Amino acid sequence: MGGIFGTIGDLDAGVVAAMGRRLQHRGHRVQSFEVSSQVTLGEWLSHKATGRLTLGHWAMVADGDIYNALELQKMLADRGIAPIGDRPEILILQGFLEFGDEIFNRVNGDFALALWDDDRRLLRLVRDPVGMRPLYYWHQNGIFAFASEYKALLAIPQLPVVADRAAVQTLQYTKYPPTNRTLIENIVAVPPGHCLEYERGKIRSDRYWDLTVEARETEGDRAAEVRDIFLQAVRRQTADLDRQVGVTLSGGVDSASVAAAIRKVRPDLHLHAFTCGYGESDPEILTAAIVAEAIGCDRHPIYVTPHDIPPLLPQIVWHLEDPIARSETVQKFVTAGKAAEYVDVVLAGYASDGLYGGMPKHKLVKLMEWLPPLKTPLTEFYSYTQTSRPPQTLLGKALHWAYYRGADAPAPAIEGVQVAPPVESIPPLQPELLNTVLKSGVVNGVGKWLPKAERLHIAHGVTVRSPFLDRDLIDNAFEIPERYKIYRWREKHIFREAVKPLLPPAVLNRPKFPQAMKYDRVFSDVLEEICTEFLTPERVRSRGFFSVSEIENLRRRPKSGLYSSERSMRLWTAILTELWAQLFIDGRGEKPE
Repeated sequence: MGGIFGTIGDLDAGVVAAMGRRLQHRGHRVQSFEVSSQVTLGEWLSHKATGRLTLGHWAMVADGDIYNALELQKMLADRGIAPIGDRPEILILQGFLEFGDEIFNRVNGDFALALWDDDRRLLRLVRDPVGMRPLYYWHQNGIFAFASEYKALLAIPQLPVVADRAAVQTLQYTKYPPTNRTLIENIVAVPPGHCLEYERGKIRSDRYWDLTVEARETEGDRAAEVRDIFLQAVRRQTADLDRQVGVTLSGGVDSASVAAAIRKVRPDLHLHAFTCGYGESDPEILTAAIVAEAIGCDRHPIYVTPHDIPPLLPQIVWHLEDPIARSETVQKFVTAGKAAEYVDVVLAGYASDGLYGGMPKHKLVKLMEWLPPLKTPLTEFYSYTQTSRPPQTLLGKALHWAYYRGADAPAPAIEGVQVAPPVESIPPLQPELLNTVLKSGVVNGVGKWLPKAERLHIAHGVTVRSPFLDRDLIDNAFEIPERYKIYRWREKHIFREAVKPLLPPAVLNRPKFPQAMKYDRVFSDVLEEICTEFLTPERVRSRGFFSVSEIENLRRRPKSGLYSSERSMRLWTAILTELWAQLFIDGRGEKPE
């Protein structure tokens, strides 16, 4: 765990201290220091970390976990350079001074860094390849500031807090703001896999990491190769743990594989499995019990009902900042809180689908390859599921109707904004089209939703890791021909074959179900109750985001009394948008009571 922040420019020391206080959930102790005239760096540290990261005229603050520290040490030793101090992050600073930006490409880990060069008065901000660790910045009128969470930036009085209405509209369409933007004007995320430089008022950003699709055949056992690389990734991510570890165990093959792999490579660790569901009959709970019994671990079932939602929403939105997620956030937040009672680190199965083709949308891409004349309507339907952009062709509209049967609802418009739903384009038909689409998702898409996982865990002082973000594993995934990923309509075929020796058959062949609350009458009742607090006509009119008539139409319950899952989530995003505005526009990021 950790968090970083810093400023360049004429700011009162009390402002910098206030920035740090807003990140105190990210560490156990804080240190900040003036590295030059009107330049301050700060970081929240874990209980194990000691010392500052300084070397000559360079200083660095870091939030991160490095999983290949021994490899980096060997690189430096080959140049006659010995590690300095006890913090592994110093290896990045030493490596940077020796190898330049290439060192960032060599780090296997999750990190966000700030490096200050006092000779040039130049600041570098660097973020890990896929964006597990967040990092934001703002600059105006000679002031530059950065922080792991933008609530810290809102402690700066000179920063005008204005909603980016176009970004708010995109959120309604897609569940996310535009790439690397936030819902606040001029607060920007450092893109994953990028190094950003700020020097005397000028900003330059360069990508240091990219993926290449290099599908290759192999004479060996492809599944065994994937399994070995996966086990090695789990071994790396647990190497620094000496007593216990947690795993967020759902009913799916990804988290179950992570749990089984931990037990195989680190049998000495006390393993805690945390599973959240709506009750004892939830398939997530039932399947997780099978896995826990098979591998031998402490099982912690957690039950969340719709009645638990209202009091938790302000805390969840404050930690998330941009309200990018839906009802599953409540389950994840409560699960992370339970995990914090037992462990400091949990492993999860995040990002596996994007490597091995595990989502329904990936099957649409395969259909495009198999049925080229239908590529246009299939692309339109694909785009609608991701961005709410309505199909234009007759066949596209037919696919939309066949799937939703009128149960969906249009995203509410943000008043005064002319922003159409973005197009989720699919490249032209080509060899390895699915791998090309998967690559785009890893490079440009994962960083949009990973903050959801990271924030909901760090809120409770828990670090979350995923072996599917391991650099070697990602590289290997894009050496696998796509026909091994979706094979005979079975998604993630190669990964399922790889972990077959690790898992019970009942888990291995279980269909994929997204984690979510149960959309029953109770959920609809609670959702309506929340609407009466946050989406009344008076409040909607006062905020000025939505049309009162559109929100009232969205709130109208059908004769069955049940909101469809699609309508529920449109309402959910609108509710959280209003709550976000209260916390971050009206309250400038102050923590709710």
